[in-house]
Amino acid sequence: MRIVFASLLILLLLATLDTTLTGVIAPALVAELGGREQVELVVAGYAAASTLTLPLWGRAADLLGHKRVLLTALVLFEIGSAACAAAQDMTQLVAARAVQGVGAGGLMVGVVTVIAALLPPRERARYQGYVTAVTAVAMIGGPLAGGLLTDALSWRWAYLVNLPLGAVAFATLALLVRLPPPARQGRARRLADYLAVLPPRLLAVRNFALAAILAPLQGAVMLSSVTYLPLHLQAGGVSAAASGVLLLPLLVGAVVAAFLSGRLIAATGRYKPVLVAGTALTAAGTAGIALTGAGWAVMAVQGLGAGMLMQLVTLVAQNSVPAADAGVAGGAGPFLRQLGGVAGVTMTGALYEMGSVHTAFTALTVVAVAAVVVAALIVEIPLRVTTG
Repeated sequence: MRIVFASLLILLLLATLDTTLTGVIAPALVAELGGREQVELVVAGYAAASTLTLPLWGRAADLLGHKRVLLTALVLFEIGSAACAAAQDMTQLVAARAVQGVGAGGLMVGVVTVIAALLPPRERARYQGYVTAVTAVAMIGGPLAGGLLTDALSWRWAYLVNLPLGAVAFATLALLVRLPPPARQGRARRLADYLAVLPPRLLAVRNFALAAILAPLQGAVMLSSVTYLPLHLQAGGVSAAASGVLLLPLLVGAVVAAFLSGRLIAATGRYKPVLVAGTALTAAGTAGIALTGAGWAVMAVQGLGAGMLMQLVTLVAQNSVPAADAGVAGGAGPFLRQLGGVAGVTMTGALYEMGSVHTAFTALTVVAVAAVVVAALIVEIPLRVTTG
């Protein structure tokens, strides 16, 4: 199980890293490939492809099998990564990033759904710390990794590094993961589920609907923070790599909170106190940045909140629906979180350009406070102790 879990974490790390590192390597891309006007498409193409396909991958996992879908997504991600590294102009890179993004969407969902198939929700909470830690390292460490690889080798290595790691993970999962076949459904139900990426019946479930609101609010705050804090720090005169290092308080806070909260939930079976505390700490962190700037203390507070929430929202969603819908529930959370992240980055970028980091993070604080309200409305349902 440990080897399988490590392989799943590697895939999650790769898919998430490629979401955040391109902004840092953009100057090197332009210097070699030209096409400055297409740089945004390199970032947006990956984000759009991964985001829009998340619910499709999730539903496919429920209907066709979690392992099969995960391995298919990994093959697409590897093909896209190789094409990115081999790109000779910006148009080729944009197209390759779209292919890579489609695969990344499947990896993000596939990892969550395979873990859900292997572990019941109560036990899953214990592993939540590892999943959240990897996600946090990838989201916050992406700029650092991209800067270091570009400075030491070439921007192409930001994509080449995916190939050997992905190959090892593929072999491990193909050989060691054994899952039961997907549950057979009636013909009418199966057709309806193919046509409906997010079945409306799930939106009638209170906690699932609230988690679907909380996820984009969470994504807006987190992705905006890791996107614009490095730019704010670089505007102060630090290098790309150094701006990543200065985000370490955010990273450390997220990792510590993820491990501690995961163990607490597994031991007690209660998640709502952690959910409310996480949203409150996130709001306190964004308010602190708005008032005082990107100091290490306020970034650490925001990191603590992010660490509590990153996988917990998905756990709440999956625990509130039948096990047969674990895939669509696992895909809905990241999908909505990504949509919220895109909207948040757009809003924060406009405010950052018009005013300052203080203006941008004041708006994010409003979003974070709304998340506290939604978290308070969630009803605690005992975590299942079986996978069925």
